[in-house]
Formats: sequence, C-alpha cells, structure tokens
Amino acid sequence: MEKLNKKPLRKGDLIQLKIENLDTKGRAYGFYDENKIYTNINAAKDQIVEGIFVKRRHKYELIHCKIIDFAGRKNAIYDDEARQNGGCNYQYYTYEEQLEIKAGHIKKELDRIIKNEYIFEEPVKSPKPEKYRNKMEFSFGNAVKDGPIILGLHKQNSFHDIVEVDGLKLMDDNFNQIYIFCNEFCKKTGFDFYHRLDHKGFFRNLVIRKAEFTKQILVNIITTTEIEETQKREFQEMFKEGLLALKLSYGFKISGILHTFNDNFSDMVISESETILYGERDLTEEIFGLKFKISPYSFFQTNSNGVELLYGKVMEYIDNVDENTNECTIFDLFSGTGTIGQIVSKKAKKVYGIELVEEAVRKANENARLNNIDNAEFIAGDVFEKLDELEEKEIKPDIIILDPPRPGVGEKTIMKLLKYDVSNIIYVSCNPKTLVQDLITFQENDYEVVKVCPVDMFPVTPHMEVVSMLRKVRI
Repeated sequence: MEKLNKKPLRKGDLIQLKIENLDTKGRAYGFYDENKIYTNINAAKDQIVEGIFVKRRHKYELIHCKIIDFAGRKNAIYDDEARQNGGCNYQYYTYEEQLEIKAGHIKKELDRIIKNEYIFEEPVKSPKPEKYRNKMEFSFGNAVKDGPIILGLHKQNSFHDIVEVDGLKLMDDNFNQIYIFCNEFCKKTGFDFYHRLDHKGFFRNLVIRKAEFTKQILVNIITTTEIEETQKREFQEMFKEGLLALKLSYGFKISGILHTFNDNFSDMVISESETILYGERDLTEEIFGLKFKISPYSFFQTNSNGVELLYGKVMEYIDNVDENTNECTIFDLFSGTGTIGQIVSKKAKKVYGIELVEEAVRKANENARLNNIDNAEFIAGDVFEKLDELEEKEIKPDIIILDPPRPGVGEKTIMKLLKYDVSNIIYVSCNPKTLVQDLITFQENDYEVVKVCPVDMFPVTPHMEVVSMLRKVRI
C-alpha cells in the first residue's frame, strides 16, 4: 500500500498515517512501513490521520490526533473531532459498511476455529441505525484538568476527560432534551463533581432509561451524600420540577425520577440508598406480547426495537431442533430478568432460569407472574452451583440456552453441562472473543456448530450479538 512516511520512527515524531481498517474492537489502524499503528481517534479506511507517535502497552499508537483528509466521508456523529467519545468507532462508515465489517470480523474468527461446514447467516439489521438506545449512562467531570463541571461521556481513549454530547445521534430527541436540561441545571447548582482520586464531590452519574413501547422514561441522578439536608431537599425539588416541565415528544412521559446515593469508591453505577422523587421506580416494557418490569439497575437490551429480532432468532433456532419442544425441559442459563426464558416458555414443557444477580431473579419471577406464565421458574445463584441443586432434584434439561455476560460460559461450567448430553444448545453471545473460546471447548467434546447469525443491536459501536446453534454429534 502507499507509504506516506519514510524516515525511521522515533517517540514524539509527528507523522501521518493512512487508515487501513478497524480491528475487532473498533480501533482504527494503519501501517508505517511494516509497523502497525493504532490511532486514539475514531477514523475510517483511507482517511489520513496526523498525530504524535508513541509506544504503549506493547503496541504503537498515535496520540493528539486529527484527521487531515476525510476521504470524502461524512461524520455521522459529530463534525467536531474534539467531542469524539468512546464507543462510536464506526461514526465515519455507512450502516451497510458497518454491518459488513463487523460481521466479517466475526466470521473470520469463527472460520478459524469451526471444524465442520456451517451456515453463517446474513447479519440482522437494527431497525434503527441511529437514535436506538433505550438507556444512556452519563458521567460528571470536566473536559480538561481543573476545568468547570460538565455532564457527558468519556472522551475517546480517556479515563478522566469528559465531552459534552448534546445532539449525539445514538439517543433520541427526548433523551437529548433531558440531557441538556440536566447538564445546564447541575452546572448552576454550584456543586462539584465527584473526584475519583480524592473521593470528594457531589455529582457522579445520570442515567436515562425508556420503555419504547409503553412510552415511559425514568431519570436517575446518582450523587454522593456530600450535601446538607436542606440543600438536598431544595436540589431534589428543583430538579424534579425542571424535568416535569419539559415538553417531550412522540407520546413519551417521565414516569419516574430517582435520586440514587453512592459513596462507593467504585466508578460503577450502584445504589447504596435512593429516594423516589416522582412516580415509579421501575419501567414496564412489552416484548412478544409479554410485559417486563425493569428496575433502575437491572440489565435489559439497550435496543428495544432490536430485542424482538434478537430473541426472534432464538425462537427460530428453537423451532429448528429435532425434538418436540412442548415435551422438553429448557434450561435458560445466565437468564438475567428472564426475558428469553419467558419468551420460549410457550414452546416448552418447563423452563428453569439461573442468574447470579438476585434483583434480576426477583424481577424475572415477578414478570412471570405478571404474564401468567406458570411453567417458568427462575433461581438466584451461581450457575455452576445451582446446576448441582437441580440435579439433586433429578431435574435435567433437554435443551440448553446460554446467554452469558462478556466473560462467557467458561470451561468449568461447560464441562458440567456436557454431562447432560443434550442434543441442542443455543448460545447467545455479546462477546465474540469468549464465544470462540467456548465453542472450541464444545467442539472438543463432540458438539458441532450448525448455524450462526450476527444480530446488530449496537450500530456505530464495534459490538454485535451473535446467536449460535450447536448440535451433539451422535455416532
């Protein structure tokens, strides 16, 4: 390929790099002679990036980058490079290009390890390539050290710096309006943001969630308890009144406003205590004709319009098993709030879901009762341990559905699952890297991959869900 630079690389050199592609994590890279160099800015193929050369963590990078040739590509998120945020790696690609690249990465990894012929299906498109997110989690901080407080997202490749994101096309107009209000309102209070190093300050996070099909919106402000009682009551009342005065569109209403308190050193959004300032704490969403109550902190797919497509693919694979599913016991492992388990319950004799997070399991069983589902039971605890308890009760699966978190299922749990000798396993993965590792273990133990389908739940980001169907090889 064309080489824009000839001189030997030295730390601190200002160089130009022609982008070759994005890797599986969505990081843009190019080549300087034979050296692969990553940029700390979102960029696309054939664009030319200028930056300072450094070596970090066993790889070459360009920092303090700017794009000097956009190669005719329009920025789908922001024209201002200074406001780039982490996650929007494909912002210079058309949606069709995003699908091709992301699905291509997945297929390449699977082709490397799958030993038999299998069907790799066309990726399922997101119904909305933009404004699709039903949850946005913002952080309070500053754009530069000692700068004024702002609310936004982390700057690309930065743990500390925050960028304001009004108009971000991943969120809809209502979210944008709420975000702008909260950003300006909190600036005017005079309260500082929480500083991670000295553990002082008030504002930590803002989380906005919505139920797409029931038109509910929950606003959750997360702070420390570093505030006097009188100031807290005044802040809460003005915050509530300001939010309720907003004129939302498309039939949406703010159904709940929550003030969560978190003095934990961890940067995660967790609740040590909370106050409901208005309305209800939970959202209620409808999928496949079923109702699901969603708590402020529980996991739920962030693309409401894509959820039915994702779980519809699971249902399709269930229909492809060579068993009468109405006579089958299905294990829904890593079941979360029980969405998959309840959806497939109409095709099963009995469903058992196992999930580590107790609050999620409480919601799953509550949702099952809400939907008059009496053949689905959800159990709180470690999957590995709870499988032993079910086995003691002589409860075994005919079909297994796996929907693990990003670390995957793991060899230890897989080896336990192998003892059931089920003919069909359906694996829903949010992390192709750990999916590959788990598939290797299944293949080494006489399972073959029949079908794989990527489902794009996260346009503009490097992520995709992957639904796989595995079948036991009988000799």
